[in-house]
Amino acid sequence: MPGPIAKPHCPDKCGNISIPYPFGIGDVKCAKDDKFLLQCNNGQPLLLGSLPVRHLSIKGTVNVTMKTKRQCFSNGVSEVNFYGGIKLAGSPFTFFHNRNKFVVLGCNITALIDNNREYRRACLSFCRGYPPSAAPGFCTTSLPKQLKTLNITLFSIDPSSDSNHKFCLHAFVAAKSTYSISEINLSKHPVTTQVTLQWVVGEEKCEASGNRSETYACGKNTECQSSTNGPGYRCICKQGFQGNPYLPGGCQDIDECDDPSGYPCDGFCQNTAGDYTCRRSDESEVNSRRHGVAILASAIILSIGFLLLIAGIYWLNALVKKRKIIKLKKKLFKRNGGLLLQQQISSDKGKLEKLKIFSSEELEKATDYYNENRILGKGGQVIVYKGMLPDGSVVAVKKSKKMDKAQIERFANEVVILSQINHRNVVKLLGCCLETEVPLLVYEFVSNGTLSNHIHDQMEESPMKLSDRLRVAKEVAGALSYMHSAADVPIYHRDIKSSNILLDGKYRAKLSDFGISRSVPTEKSHLTTSVRGTFGYLDPEYFQSSQYTEKSDVYSFGVVLVELLTGQKPISGLRSEDMGLAAHFICSAKKNRLFDVLDPQVVMEGEKEELVILANLAMRCLKLSGSKRPTMKEVSWELENLKKLQKHLPVELDHQEDDYYFAESSRSLEPGDELELDMHPRSTE
Repeated sequence: MPGPIAKPHCPDKCGNISIPYPFGIGDVKCAKDDKFLLQCNNGQPLLLGSLPVRHLSIKGTVNVTMKTKRQCFSNGVSEVNFYGGIKLAGSPFTFFHNRNKFVVLGCNITALIDNNREYRRACLSFCRGYPPSAAPGFCTTSLPKQLKTLNITLFSIDPSSDSNHKFCLHAFVAAKSTYSISEINLSKHPVTTQVTLQWVVGEEKCEASGNRSETYACGKNTECQSSTNGPGYRCICKQGFQGNPYLPGGCQDIDECDDPSGYPCDGFCQNTAGDYTCRRSDESEVNSRRHGVAILASAIILSIGFLLLIAGIYWLNALVKKRKIIKLKKKLFKRNGGLLLQQQISSDKGKLEKLKIFSSEELEKATDYYNENRILGKGGQVIVYKGMLPDGSVVAVKKSKKMDKAQIERFANEVVILSQINHRNVVKLLGCCLETEVPLLVYEFVSNGTLSNHIHDQMEESPMKLSDRLRVAKEVAGALSYMHSAADVPIYHRDIKSSNILLDGKYRAKLSDFGISRSVPTEKSHLTTSVRGTFGYLDPEYFQSSQYTEKSDVYSFGVVLVELLTGQKPISGLRSEDMGLAAHFICSAKKNRLFDVLDPQVVMEGEKEELVILANLAMRCLKLSGSKRPTMKEVSWELENLKKLQKHLPVELDHQEDDYYFAESSRSLEPGDELELDMHPRSTE
């Protein structure tokens, strides 16, 4: 960096590492404040008193060395919490989410980064066919934004197993540019890795700082840049200037005339503040004038012809604009899956012809130009708005947040799937719009929100009644039974969860979100696909084999049934065992603590025999082996004939030792989002 990098009379190096201001060593006057003061220990700068610094950049990054964490076990383990050693809270430093990754080395482990029991990131390492002591499994995921404290929780895939093998787990954060799994020597401990941190000055964005002289950190000839990874800002030199923007003197002008290769000039170069000018020599100026006269003469001749063409150009311009609009609409129609829909219409006219093709103007008016006050809900990739059509009918308009090939396929797939279903408990698709930047689907409006809202966000004074919960279970089971057994072609939903079940004003259920659903030819028993689903609801057999069957929908329905009975979320940090709802429910039932885990409202309104039958049905749906689960047709029949079963079956909990799954699988997770997986089939040979 040209010019001084540190304050006058202050050291600018520790060992061979440069120390630019606002950092400093020695006296606190050499740094912006004590948070930027480094210790120089035998030629090694230390950040925050203990982190060895490898590199400091005036552009807002610092590379430090951190030790990995290793934990070894000789028996099966269900849950371990560790690695809370680095805390950046209260400092100007934050983990750089784009340049680091979270790595876990070990086997059959789900690893979660959490903040006060709120899960922020997760990854899973699954090894098939290896004992834990020999398996080479690992998983990586990105870091969340604004992360200042690193706490890691590990879950064993099967905490009920008893292993006599000693195995070790490694968990750490590493900079993407320096980390290589093949170079890590796990036998050596501790292992060190480089981690990239971001730093800012100030606690406000540029707009809020207001260039206040008493606190503003940027020097002369600089610009302010707000951080995108939390509060604070950084300083950069203006165009045409260079140096350290944090020093009081700020950045210095670049003399472009001293660098003809970078700033060419055919004549006399003159430096100016932030720029330079280039003046031609006398001879070249004369030639330039002659050339200018010739150009002027040519321009006059061309102008005459140009005036004659103005009228024609005006007419042609209107024609071109019209053709551009037509071409753009055709392009958007094709990109948004219009050709796929046309093929489906030609092959199945009766159903798809009932769909209405809306114009973009109609839906803009219906949603008040997508006013935020009209938002009904948000998902990972979509936003749903409430709209009102000219005839007064209320609709729900589903709009994608972004456009890519996967979203186009989900859009077209949902239209095709819903065109094949005619059931009172499946949300009705009214139409779509194909001429916008992102695809739009229009559904019937279901007024009472999602099942998830009613069982997890319910007010204490008006909890959901057991009769309403049972009706919802019966209706959803009936809809899935229809899709699996009565539709023209069997359909697997693939994303059954309480947030995809809508309720109307009378608590009647409507199954929704068919973006990843698939129709299956009758001669096939399963789909082999990349793994997709939602954390907490995913069939473990499907996760291991990548083969999705109708019994995978049964497993997800079993989780929803347990939600209805317990009122608890599938994944929650509030449970002391730190396991998923399905495993928690099964373990409680097998320990004769069923009624401790049920929702008090359910226990108060239900009969013991009725609740035991429902619990047994839920556990049968959650069996690890799909072949041992009932079909949705059998589930629907049992729910419809619950009273008969109470009279004719012995009512007791099923304590048979059987195969159940005690862990969930996941990938990256942002606060408040539901985690969706999209993994390709993989195995450890």
